[in-house]
Amino acid sequence: MYHCGMRQVSERHVAYKVDLMVWSNRLDLLALSNFKGEVQVHRLQWQKVWNLAPPKENVTVSAMAWRPDGKALAIGYSSGVVYIIDIEDKDELDRYQLDPDRDNEEFKESRGISCLSWAVRNRTLESATTDNFYNDASIFLQDLRLSEYKNQESDVNCKEFKHIPPTDQLNMLIIGYGPGYIYMNMFGRYSFGTIILSQITKDEFGVYKILDICMSDDFSMMQVMYIDCLTNDLYTILLNTSVLSAYAEEIYAVAQKQDEIAKLTSHLNLTMTSITEAWEHILLEMDTKMANYAAAVHEEGVSADLLELLMLGTPSDELELFLLQKLTVNDLKKFGNSIEMSYSTIQKLVLKQLNIVGQSLIYYLSELRGLVRITDRYKVIGIKEEEVTESIRAACAFLNKCLELQQVIDTSMRNYKAFFRWLFVVIVRSIGEQTPSEIVKITQQELGHIAEFLYNFDNVQAQGESSSSSEQSPDKPVKFNLERLGQYLQDQDLKILPDDDDNPWHKFLHDNCCFLKGSDTVFSLFEFKKYSLVQQKKHLLNTIVDLFDVEKKETWKYISLLYNIKCYEDPCNGKLVENIRICQTYHEPENRFLVAFKNTANEQEGIHFMSVNIKEKACSVNAMKYYFSSCLLADRKNTHENLRIMDLQFYSPEYLSVLTQHPQNEENSIFIQVPIKVAIENSIESCIKSKLFVFNEKIVKKDMSPLLEPGVHKVLDKMEGLIIAVSGGRKVAVVLAQSRRKVRVFEMEVEGEDEEDETLDTTPQSLNVTDQSTSDKLNATPTSITF
Repeated sequence: MYHCGMRQVSERHVAYKVDLMVWSNRLDLLALSNFKGEVQVHRLQWQKVWNLAPPKENVTVSAMAWRPDGKALAIGYSSGVVYIIDIEDKDELDRYQLDPDRDNEEFKESRGISCLSWAVRNRTLESATTDNFYNDASIFLQDLRLSEYKNQESDVNCKEFKHIPPTDQLNMLIIGYGPGYIYMNMFGRYSFGTIILSQITKDEFGVYKILDICMSDDFSMMQVMYIDCLTNDLYTILLNTSVLSAYAEEIYAVAQKQDEIAKLTSHLNLTMTSITEAWEHILLEMDTKMANYAAAVHEEGVSADLLELLMLGTPSDELELFLLQKLTVNDLKKFGNSIEMSYSTIQKLVLKQLNIVGQSLIYYLSELRGLVRITDRYKVIGIKEEEVTESIRAACAFLNKCLELQQVIDTSMRNYKAFFRWLFVVIVRSIGEQTPSEIVKITQQELGHIAEFLYNFDNVQAQGESSSSSEQSPDKPVKFNLERLGQYLQDQDLKILPDDDDNPWHKFLHDNCCFLKGSDTVFSLFEFKKYSLVQQKKHLLNTIVDLFDVEKKETWKYISLLYNIKCYEDPCNGKLVENIRICQTYHEPENRFLVAFKNTANEQEGIHFMSVNIKEKACSVNAMKYYFSSCLLADRKNTHENLRIMDLQFYSPEYLSVLTQHPQNEENSIFIQVPIKVAIENSIESCIKSKLFVFNEKIVKKDMSPLLEPGVHKVLDKMEGLIIAVSGGRKVAVVLAQSRRKVRVFEMEVEGEDEEDETLDTTPQSLNVTDQSTSDKLNATPTSITF
């Protein structure tokens, strides 16, 4: 016999009204959201783990779901965005902007995220448990290290380096949003596809509000509860998703590749940020000293004066004054050291980060292309070989641009050293001091390097500014094209193109164009010749985004409809979306989906319970309306008084937790654990047909109270309950008061001796307060009561 043992763990008041509560099935953690849009995570003893503010103002939480391992929380907001939050440090693991019809004024009730579910497949993945030598990429690739970013002030993107946690089971985040869209995401990282219900039901003008989604344990079926926004009726639809079960190994393999690619693109963004910051530091050092001199001379006067000094050895009056007063010997030493350090940093990042990232991207993209070529296994993934090849081509072009940048860095460092050494000698001679003989000597080759450096020296026009604006603000610092490195770090075409006319490989491709026709291994990179490194990076990332773009996948083609039946007609003139409270679960041993819901606007109907039984030849549904009477409390005087049902949720596939109002004392509530077996045995079974209406006039109400055993309910004293959240996996429950500012946490399935008799003993005798019960309260030890 089941005994509803409950022990109160804590009772707390909260600052803001709570609207959603969800337990983790793996850890003793409770996620709460309030009316301000904040999300809080608490432990069982009510220690706060963290508090997460909403992404922006006037946004509320519409749904939450825990990852099966309990280490991440998915939060769906009314704005149509879903955040995946790491429980340990509150980091944002990923973000998905959904709801494409947010600007549509019609059917406002279907906007935003309507439901979240994070399901796990109960079968072990063979590829996740079997060691494969060929899956070890460390044999071929170098390790990427985060030590290069330790000096960065911001580590905003470091969270993206977190991999999909090791698992031997496939798990999937399912998001219901918009006018009937279901977004499927493997591990909360890899976007598998989107199901559009109107395409499945072949209703071109259908607009739906998805209420709840439930997967079978083997991922072969999906049951969706939704409201048709045109008729405002409740429907249940069962989808054949056997493609997820049959191709679980293939989905897992692609998800692992996508996870590695996501990690590499995050490394790429961090490295490019570091390189850009290092180059901007150089510009600030140089521009500050050169701006005033450029403003004092005529256009292109800087290059002319310096070239004249180089050829004739005699500076102009303005240049001599500038060298002696503005650009001193100490400044030259400081600039030289700073520039050399910055160039060394950039070169190190290119060699040790960008090159490794590019090579690794090509490796994983090539592996992905190899998988996609096995069409009989990977066609359902929805990734095309041509798109993968285009991403590989972009990665190769990026690697080529990195090589080009290394050559520019080598040339620039050589030119800078010669330039500063020459200026140092000029300044020292101008002030009449002697210089060491080894510094004075300048070879003809070094003179050529200096002349190359001074070529195209002036770039007085700042980017995005007109000449008139420059004339109006002569004191504004002017940017120079001192050498060729800076142009690679700007989001615009190169102004000085690399001289590769003598490149033998380019000549070979030019003379043998046949190699390029239809080849997926030999590429011509001529079209990327004008690209800067920043443009090349953006092109690479765009091809990768297009490669995994979920909108291009026709996932719905592999999903078939098993049945779509009407469950309930709304008697409240269009308010069903606001008034319905629904829950469902899957019971694997019996291969059935369990659904329970109530309409708060029509309390006398009680609970609508149905069980969808999946059979090989024909499916059936058991349905019944249940209510609870005061005889549940052994009250013989008011046996016909119905209890007001406040909330319901499946505790497990064997029990449905129900919260009702107390018939005599409105300050109390009754917590009931309804055995599913009893509910099914007393229901009416029907065969599922295309025009079946489940809760028709033949389904009458039945009093559940006489069918229950005495030990399946508890009275919650001084708790006017409104909402419950339960977890059979963790054996915990929480009750939210009608004020929405008080919560009471319980441990479930507690042995009789551990229960709190003063608040939870609900035997018929306890309803009458006696001297003996008062004595028991006074004699209770501190250890028997936990707050």
